[in-house]
Amino acid sequence: MKFNLLFFVRLLLGHIWLLIIVPIILAGLVFYLTQDEPKVYSSKARIYTGIASGSTIELDNTKLDFRATNTAYDNLLNLIKSRTTLETVGLKLFTQHMMLDSVDSRIITKEKYNKLQQIVPEDVKALVVPSDVQKTFDNFTVYKNANHTNFIYELINLTHPDYSIEKILGRINVRRILSSDFVDITFESEDPGICQNTLLILAEVFVKLNAEIKVNQSDAVVKYFDKQLNVSTGRLKGAEEELLDFNRSHKIINYYEQTKHIASEKEHFELEYQKVYIKHHASKAVLKNLESKLGTHVKKRLSSEEILALRDEMSKLNFDISMRTLGIEKDSVEIEKDAMEVADLSDRVKIIKGKLTSAVDTIFSIDHDTNGVATSSILTDWLENTIAYEGTSAQLKVMDKKRLEFEELYEIFAPLGATMKRLERKIDIAEREYLSLLHSLGLAKLRQQNVELKSNIKLTEVPFYPITPKASKRKILIVVAGLMGFILVAFSIFILEFLDSNLNTAPRASEKIGLEVSSIFPVINYKDKNIDFDYVENKAVNAISRRIILNQFKKEDERRPLYDMMFSTQEKEGKSYIAQNLLSKLCELGYKVLHVTYDPENVEISSENYTKIPYAISDQLYKISSVEEFDELGVIKDIKTYDFAIIEIPSIVKHPFPVKLVAMMDDIFLVTRANRAWSEADKNALNLFKEATSGPEPTLILNGVKVMEMETVLGEMGTKTSRLRKWLKRVVQFRFFTKNEVA
Repeated sequence: MKFNLLFFVRLLLGHIWLLIIVPIILAGLVFYLTQDEPKVYSSKARIYTGIASGSTIELDNTKLDFRATNTAYDNLLNLIKSRTTLETVGLKLFTQHMMLDSVDSRIITKEKYNKLQQIVPEDVKALVVPSDVQKTFDNFTVYKNANHTNFIYELINLTHPDYSIEKILGRINVRRILSSDFVDITFESEDPGICQNTLLILAEVFVKLNAEIKVNQSDAVVKYFDKQLNVSTGRLKGAEEELLDFNRSHKIINYYEQTKHIASEKEHFELEYQKVYIKHHASKAVLKNLESKLGTHVKKRLSSEEILALRDEMSKLNFDISMRTLGIEKDSVEIEKDAMEVADLSDRVKIIKGKLTSAVDTIFSIDHDTNGVATSSILTDWLENTIAYEGTSAQLKVMDKKRLEFEELYEIFAPLGATMKRLERKIDIAEREYLSLLHSLGLAKLRQQNVELKSNIKLTEVPFYPITPKASKRKILIVVAGLMGFILVAFSIFILEFLDSNLNTAPRASEKIGLEVSSIFPVINYKDKNIDFDYVENKAVNAISRRIILNQFKKEDERRPLYDMMFSTQEKEGKSYIAQNLLSKLCELGYKVLHVTYDPENVEISSENYTKIPYAISDQLYKISSVEEFDELGVIKDIKTYDFAIIEIPSIVKHPFPVKLVAMMDDIFLVTRANRAWSEADKNALNLFKEATSGPEPTLILNGVKVMEMETVLGEMGTKTSRLRKWLKRVVQFRFFTKNEVA
């Protein structure tokens, strides 16, 4: 079978009435079912989101993130269609209708209002609070959430056409207008008032819900950072108080300046100490040297009680002066007081020095010592160095005491530095944490303001009250029903044709049976006036007759007729019909033929070239080895006088067959119907026939083939078609330039 466009067209034309009736029935059914189709009203609301190009206070973020924008729009569209939103819409719409005292066509039609009042139970009606919509809505919400079997819960969650989530969702259409900031929401309903008010309630609910979601998210972030900032502030204040208590308890004003000052004073003190120390030991050495130059009697006089007393008193005064002049930590009052006391003490030192000088001058009256040195000069040097020595001695005592004070001060300030560092580091960490949280809080508040700005969705196009219904789709549905009927029938025809296990065509029969097809015969239907069946039948017979006649010239023994056998695996395959047509053709051509058949019916061949030998079917049939054995009545005078002998044998599945006679055959034809399947029984019988006989390989004659299939084997059938049909045939075969003659 050649699957071209012509094949499909002819296949559909073979079921043309089915292709016409089924679409008409389906279209009529849709026409009947939609005759009471309710009118549908539609309204639209348009909102401005500002997601893509809206204002923002984040001045440093001017780039448009398309992925984030698309995500924001997806979130918005999903929020509109969410169960929470639609449940609230349905309940608010129900509340609006229950608040009516009478029918308001701007809200609900009279028919729907009456139906609603009939189905609402009295306990639900009792929940209505006149003139208080919010209180009524709250009552209905509490009633709905009480259990899962109450009226309002079922009204919202089942299939009510106006209030159920499922129905509202099915009638909502949400789409973004290209890549703009606008979103259109359309809604359809049989009631124009419900159509408009559902959209109004939907816009109100989802705008509020969108703002709550976004603002709550940003509020949570701000509250978190605010809380953490308070904790950080407490930690920072605690660390600062700890440092303050530390400074207060240790009397520290500025640790680093104080330690710097102490180090500087210590360094200066050490330099002064070294100077006094050197001066003291220098005076001591000079005194020792001078005393060594004085006589014994002079030394005794210098060691008198008066001079020693003066020296002690001068030493004490110098000590007091040093104590007041070498003080480190003194305030201005103490410094001024010490300065006055030092002046008094200095005056007294001068007096003591004068007394000491007078005492020395009085005691010694000799001008030169024994060594020739002036005694007055030595005593003068001794007196000066004694005064210097006594002064430096007092200073050293005071400085030694002050050195101990410096060491004690160092012992105090040394560990305070590490503690101070630890406390300052603690404050620094707390301060940085505080500043970081303060910065984050500022960003969170900035984002909060930005979110609040962006979540301010505007309803730019208020839903209108529809006054005209939408155009009915009834005509389209009828046409679609008709087309679907045609397509389903055509599809079924194609599927059944491809799944058909019958032989049907010559290629399929040859493939399934495994034999070469010598000819095919059509199904004869004389009611179809467009086909010349005599012509088609004659052409099929010519195909077999040509094969037989050609084989006549190939036979080796020209003294005997050409033996041709026709058999079938099953009964009623059409052997006699095909044999009759073949015999008529051979007789018409002037050949003398012998017809051996088991069919008792008379063959309508009135020709002197035709001879019929009937035989009865029996179990002994397999023993026959020659054609003459069929002639029980002696009809055959001389077998050599016949040109052809056509032998028919019965079904090989149910009856025996002449095994030896088959070996004498020149042609063996297996006749089978095209409108049946090739079964395992047929296959086994044919294999047995081929194994049991040594005759030539059988060929196949396919009987009852559709006329359109005849062309695949026998060529054009010469059907009686108009020019239009011939032209259409060429078109579907894409043979636009085919000619019937050379021109």
